[in-house]
Amino acid sequence: MKKIIIAISSIWLLTVSSAMSMEFRPSIGISGSMAVYAATGTEKNYNEAGTAVQNTTDEYGAFVAEYGSIFLEAALNDAVSIGLDYVPQDFETPENVSNEDQGNQRTVSARIDDLTTIYAKINVPLGGTYLKVGFSQADIISRENGGSGNSYGNDTTSGYMIGLGYNHDLSNGVAVRLEVTGTDFDDVKTSNGQTNLTEILIKDMIGARGTLSIVKSF
Repeated sequence: MKKIIIAISSIWLLTVSSAMSMEFRPSIGISGSMAVYAATGTEKNYNEAGTAVQNTTDEYGAFVAEYGSIFLEAALNDAVSIGLDYVPQDFETPENVSNEDQGNQRTVSARIDDLTTIYAKINVPLGGTYLKVGFSQADIISRENGGSGNSYGNDTTSGYMIGLGYNHDLSNGVAVRLEVTGTDFDDVKTSNGQTNLTEILIKDMIGARGTLSIVKSF
């Protein structure tokens, strides 16, 4: 939450400094997105005392997600708008299976909840082309089945977003937008909290998102 507040403050200062006259024209919109997320996962298994690493496993993975979102936006002038985009549905990573074909097979995956982005939309003098910069945050919920029965904690990740889009005005304040954005997320670290400690680190998390939106301005 602290990072979201800082991001809102930073974007607000950016837009205020660039906006000579504040008009605050509101807009609402709905979006459909297809996204690709990728990261490197590292699992460290410690000894019974939890003092020394016995083995380390690194694995790189990527997955595709489709989801909808809603957003609110306020145009400060003809060049700059600020907005908030929220994904109400969760989506999951693929399952990682360990000890396959053994008696203690375990599956681990993560669910991504409440993906929220605060952003600034900056129009450029190329028709309906615009730049988009912002800050995203999401909850990472771990999901485990089988094995020892140990569970891992949850965490929150956040990162900066940048993108490029095109806005096509229709009529009566309605417009269609098509945009591509990319986000670089912070690392996520969690463990099973047991004496036979296992730590999971998700690093180098990136996401690319293609979005089609319908927006109504007032």
